[in-house]
Amino acid sequence: MMRELLGRRNQALLHHVEVLLSTIRKSQIPNELEPYRAQVLLVCESLKASIDSNQEYLRIEQADILEDVLSNTQQITQIVRLLSSHLSIPIFRASLSDRLILAILRWLHEEHHQSRHFPPAFASGRCSIYLFGGLPVYLFPSIEQHGLLYQPLLFHEFGHLLYQIHQSEMNDLVAGLREEILDLLMPASQRNDRFAEEQTSKRQIIAETWYSWTQEIFCDAVGFKLGGTCFLYAFSSFLSTLAKGDFYRPPQDLNHSEHPVTWLRVRFLAERASEEGFEGAAETVRKEWRMIAEAMGVVEDYHGFYHESLAEVIINTVSDMLIEAAPRTPSQLEMAGGGWNPDSDSPIRLLNWAWQVHMNDSGRYPQWETEQIGTLLDYSGRNP
Repeated sequence: MMRELLGRRNQALLHHVEVLLSTIRKSQIPNELEPYRAQVLLVCESLKASIDSNQEYLRIEQADILEDVLSNTQQITQIVRLLSSHLSIPIFRASLSDRLILAILRWLHEEHHQSRHFPPAFASGRCSIYLFGGLPVYLFPSIEQHGLLYQPLLFHEFGHLLYQIHQSEMNDLVAGLREEILDLLMPASQRNDRFAEEQTSKRQIIAETWYSWTQEIFCDAVGFKLGGTCFLYAFSSFLSTLAKGDFYRPPQDLNHSEHPVTWLRVRFLAERASEEGFEGAAETVRKEWRMIAEAMGVVEDYHGFYHESLAEVIINTVSDMLIEAAPRTPSQLEMAGGGWNPDSDSPIRLLNWAWQVHMNDSGRYPQWETEQIGTLLDYSGRNP
């Protein structure tokens, strides 16, 4: 019975893979997505070969082979479903309007030796990245896909890829930070009662929560390291919903949460911008957030999950993580923005220039942006 069941399952899987192969090959996609399609096709061909092997094994009349075939079938099933639900979506939904993001992602991946062999793709969704081995899929909101201002947010998601590439070293650094936070939160004297036990448990929760928070603050730092003020402005503007939740969350929402309170992230980012010599941009962002907080009457309170005594060890750990990940360092010209020439300048200079035009002449910005995107895509088309 098991042999027949596995035979039917593998036959069904073979059909699914053949449908995927056919549909992926026929899909009309921008040239910038071709490297990703080629990699997905390789995965499908590998799955097809594995299914063929399973079917060959099932023809052998040996009971002890069934366990291996079952294990192989389980793995193939998971990958086929992953292809159907996630990895094939950037190809099936592709359109010419995808070229802007794909051009920037392709440039970003090619600029880092760690990511050159990871062909990027993207789909619509909340800003995030799915990391499936060598096939990173970025998710990005629909409206923001079509303009320049929020493209720098992709740099934060790229930080997650760098974290995964250096995962062992990163985890060691974050584990060290966790121990430092526990030490800093330890009271000078300890009591032997239920209150002391509760405080010990809370310190543990805080330290564990910083495991996720540190990765997010690191990725914010990667974003700024790659883009400079264009990332700072994009981050501040996009994450500001003008709601109290930007500034305050109750303690039960902070426990083991994935992201710090947004205001805290902005504070760390502005501090890093100041340290890098961009005090004017940092203060512009700080003033805006303080003004909104005052208008809503928000009082800063992180319920013990953060206070100023933790700042130094957090900043130092994130700096060490940046050294380990080694994201690209832009030139002063790229950071300065201003004019941009695709033959000699990177997209970083264009994205910084975009925020300058947007902030200084918002009425002219829409037409200016359309012209610059056309220039970028024309250059990308001539340099596939």
